Amino acid sequence: MQCPKCDSQYVVKNGHTHTGQQNFKCRNCGRQFVMNPKHQPISKSTRELIDR
Repeated sequence: MQCPKCDSQYVVKNGHTHTGQQNFKCRNCGRQFVMNPKHQPISKSTRELIDR
């Protein structure tokens, strides 16, 4: 398992999200993440389309 931000192997379990998925934390950069996120952030191009 690798950190999506810095590709570090130093990842530890860090509780669960409110949806019940296992939460992980990178020990190098401090980023928290889940392995298979269900919800993706809206891209900038989609946001611009919505604003129009």
